[in-house]
Amino acid sequence: MSDTSLAHFDHDGAALAYRFQPGRGPLLVFLPGYMSDMAGSKAVAVADRAAARGRACLRLDYSGCGASGGDFLAGSIGRWTDDARAVIDHVAPDAPVVAIGSSMGGWIALRLGLALGARLAGLVGIAAAPDFTQWGLDITDADSAALARDGFFTRPSDYDPAGYRYSAALLADASGQCLMGGEIAITAPVRLLHGQRDDAVPWRLSLDIAARLRSDDVQVTLVKDGDHRLSREADIALLLATLDRLLEAL
Repeated sequence: MSDTSLAHFDHDGAALAYRFQPGRGPLLVFLPGYMSDMAGSKAVAVADRAAARGRACLRLDYSGCGASGGDFLAGSIGRWTDDARAVIDHVAPDAPVVAIGSSMGGWIALRLGLALGARLAGLVGIAAAPDFTQWGLDITDADSAALARDGFFTRPSDYDPAGYRYSAALLADASGQCLMGGEIAITAPVRLLHGQRDDAVPWRLSLDIAARLRSDDVQVTLVKDGDHRLSREADIALLLATLDRLLEAL
């Protein structure tokens, strides 16, 4: 098991929590999904595999999430991408990066990859969900009223009994972060994993992402009986094998 200690880095008014394991590069960076954190099973599995292989690995919580400080309702794709970049540059400035993003973390991984440019050595998306604010939220009159009154609205979620909160800050920022309207100018190798029984993110979105990437080294793996989480033992084994093969090819 990976036993890296919890640390914090002050950035943009928030103490960002992270766990960093030094090792040989490139730096593996796990990017959690919406209202998730670095303690999830996929994040821990990646960290444990990195420890076993002597590889550098970074897990982190975005501002307002998990063990990080800050207000979740002030968060957005742009801010959380900037959080990830800041922690990466704090622990391993100039290091090449393999970004591993789950669900919304896949959107952040793509935005981060664009920001890193030549530093992006590779990218793995797990049910990547770029632009989910456009296709995944059908905002009702009641939602609009809640946004005006409270600054957020809440939707039921299978993953959190309290429901998921979607803030005015997230929605205001999202249109400028969207990627699916044209080419995605990433040239590094990309691997996309998606369950065909995903009830949150349509699996065909991974095919659309693949088509829009500038990179020619793109592979999509569909898991016929896989759900959105892709966190069963076999799913995690697939993720780790995919990551191992990608790293071997770099």
